[in-house]
Amino acid sequence: MGDTTVASASAFIKWVGGKQALASSLSAHFPKFSGRYFEPFLGGASVFFELNPKRAVLTDSNSWLIDTYIAIRNDWAKVATHLDSFENTKDNYLAVRKINPESLDLARRAAQFVFLNKTCFRGLFRVNQKGEFNVPYGAYDRRYYNPQNLALVSDRLQTAEIRTGDFEDGIAGLEEEDFIYFDPPYYKLGGYSDFNRYTSTQFRAKDHVRLAAVCNELSSRGILWAVSNSDTTFVRELFSSFRFIPISARREINLKSQDRAVGELLIVNF
Repeated sequence: MGDTTVASASAFIKWVGGKQALASSLSAHFPKFSGRYFEPFLGGASVFFELNPKRAVLTDSNSWLIDTYIAIRNDWAKVATHLDSFENTKDNYLAVRKINPESLDLARRAAQFVFLNKTCFRGLFRVNQKGEFNVPYGAYDRRYYNPQNLALVSDRLQTAEIRTGDFEDGIAGLEEEDFIYFDPPYYKLGGYSDFNRYTSTQFRAKDHVRLAAVCNELSSRGILWAVSNSDTTFVRELFSSFRFIPISARREINLKSQDRAVGELLIVNF
């Protein structure tokens, strides 16, 4: 079922705000560091795979996502076996979507996540306030996984510590030689958007303020970090003491093509 031309691990899911197209240019701005790499908003992990650090601490508040990484690290072939059993039809998609992931063992839960992610509309991960996945079927005729890539992903994750929790939980135990890349759900450019509902709660303005306060505290301790966010007055004011690197990106998740060009910033304290 898979392509055998994959040379290195890459993101195996589609994620809102994913950095697959930007990972190389972003990591080129990162400093050299001798400690661990921390990524507390893991998402699709494109930057982690691009950077390929020797040691990493990877965190996300989405427990289903984190369970998927753990399952693939532990036994990617078992996850692949379950993926092979799924049929890409609307009826099967809706049947799989109805299953409570908490009722499944780790490997089946991971397979369910990957299957829904790759067959739902635009790869949009969205849950309601009860935490139930509610994205419609996407009707895409494509593979939902590459076995060689899953094997490479599993290999890359062997030396990583994987955590579930808030970004502050994800940076617990930081040491001076470590480096952190923060990629939070972006501050909205205006209007209503439901695309940052990765969990039953949202990342709101107060959380961006909290993140900026954490970054200020880390800087006072001499710990290096980088933050990706939208290029807005609000974000620039929060991080006014630090250096801004403009980043050009397109967001394929947007429904209107004219809205896909987004101004972004990489904010750094070095």
